[in-house]
Amino acid sequence: MLLAVAILWGSSYVFAKLTVQAGMHSGLINACRGTMCVIAGYLLFFKKINKINRKDIKLGLLMGTINFLGYYLQTDALRYTTPAKNAFLTTLYIAVAPLILWLVWHERPQRKTYFAITLAIIGMAIITNVTSEGLHFQYGDLLTLVSTIFWALQLIYFGKYAPQVSSPWVVIFMIGLCQGVYGWITVLLTERSTLGQVHWLQALVPLAILAIGVTFLAQGMQITAQAYTDATSAGLILMLESFFASVFSVILGYDPLTPRLVVGGIILLLANAVMQVDLRQLPFFKKRSA
Repeated sequence: MLLAVAILWGSSYVFAKLTVQAGMHSGLINACRGTMCVIAGYLLFFKKINKINRKDIKLGLLMGTINFLGYYLQTDALRYTTPAKNAFLTTLYIAVAPLILWLVWHERPQRKTYFAITLAIIGMAIITNVTSEGLHFQYGDLLTLVSTIFWALQLIYFGKYAPQVSSPWVVIFMIGLCQGVYGWITVLLTERSTLGQVHWLQALVPLAILAIGVTFLAQGMQITAQAYTDATSAGLILMLESFFASVFSVILGYDPLTPRLVVGGIILLLANAVMQVDLRQLPFFKKRSA
């Protein structure tokens, strides 16, 4: 199930890029996908959603707000960067999450965290080409990096608080509701002048896939599946989303398969693997400690 989630998440970068190319801005994309998610969620799980309680609403609003901010920044970044770079930079949230846990929840990170962050910065520098252009990021890369803070918060809240709600589909319903409400507010305040530029027929299919396949199905599957596996196994499987994102991006012609993309991507994935794996359980380290 988690492998299917990784494929869905990986494909989302390309489908989001297609909606951007159809003339949709980030607020409108999130407004439409949130609205679709709410409708689909209520039609399928109305019995559970009708039993929503105050705690569900409180946690759902919190996680929905975090999710919207992450999506908004990540989607807006696609106007200024490619799907593969957007996907790889987003994986930094796995390195960011332990730092937030340390600063906010006072859960001190393991020593390997510093090594993983160093690897991630090196990989990020290679992918964004700062090694040859100097310390200069594209605007889309900066937006993506800021979005990783919110994805890290979502990872933390999914682990700490999502199990406390009455149903994972209630969480997904609330996430969709927040995306829709915040998205339409954003459209009314900042994007009304862009509505005439939208090619609705071109945007409809990728938008529906984002709403039903990613916002609704993938996140619901992720919350459900993580109840049956440990965090290390889940994290390693979900990390494959970056590979799938790059595969889709290269196949559809958004990115060439360059050595920089391959090397930087491998280093970023290695950084994430270091964060997820207990190195003390590996045979090499067991022998040295014996």
